[in-house]
Amino acid sequence: MLVPPRADDARPDQDDTFVQASEISACLARLGHRAVEAEYADHGARTEHTLRALAPDIVLNLVEEVPEGPDQLHRVTELLERLGYRYTGARSYGLETTGKKLTMKRMLREAGLPTAQLIGDAPANSRFIVKSALEHASLGLDDFSVVDGADAARALMAEKQRTFGGPWFAEAYIEGREFDVAMLEIGGRVRTLPPAEILFSGHANGRPKIFNYASKWDEGSDSFEATPRIFPAREAPLFDELERLALAAWHLFGLNGCAHVDFRVDAAGNPFVLEVNANPCLTSDAGYTLAAAEVGLTQDDIVAALLAGA
Repeated sequence: MLVPPRADDARPDQDDTFVQASEISACLARLGHRAVEAEYADHGARTEHTLRALAPDIVLNLVEEVPEGPDQLHRVTELLERLGYRYTGARSYGLETTGKKLTMKRMLREAGLPTAQLIGDAPANSRFIVKSALEHASLGLDDFSVVDGADAARALMAEKQRTFGGPWFAEAYIEGREFDVAMLEIGGRVRTLPPAEILFSGHANGRPKIFNYASKWDEGSDSFEATPRIFPAREAPLFDELERLALAAWHLFGLNGCAHVDFRVDAAGNPFVLEVNANPCLTSDAGYTLAAAEVGLTQDDIVAALLAGA
């Protein structure tokens, strides 16, 4: 299993990578494999030396952070490809194109897939949400990330850049419901898993209905408690359309193994693609694993499918 370097001051989302590694190691043991953890130190000599010394049959790519920056995850798979190792999950093209959110948004638009208008395209008096253009795990996203008007959005983009670094962008905020659709490749064919919905309880008095960093990672926080995930009864034709769009995104970005797509659905029932995650978390309590459980697939089943598709 290839993992990122451990950090003493790691954020909760970074620590979660090693929870995932521990759980997947147990899955591998139950499946009859021997797992060895290796650290991705760089995309050159140090990691190459580590891998050659281990000579793995398959590399489970669990790297979600690299020293070169959050938009450089594809360097990991490029190294594995150069060394000729089989590996699990998304290939280099999928990681690179989805890792750069403005590139991802442009590709979605050009392919005719609905996504929110970027600042500059939307009317200046629109409500906007400000996000990192590169970071994942909703880093920097909070209840104050939704603002009214382009001027306020640009001011917040500058503030976020000073606080967190890296580029930030703004897109039109879509008031409505939030869903995600997970996908798993089994036997060479991708299948969608039941759509999950994020509920927004306690979001009165203008509090924006967003699934922010605290919602995902700060257990016990108000945001975490106020955004439960459910698997609602099937709603046709909405769920048909969510699944169609998720599969279209899978093929657009050339994804492999597993992925999930986040959506907003406006008051008229129109879905918009928010994010395409080519490298989803696979811990036992992650949304992806819970979606698989809805159709009777265990964490072991997911890992077995990833190994088969390596």
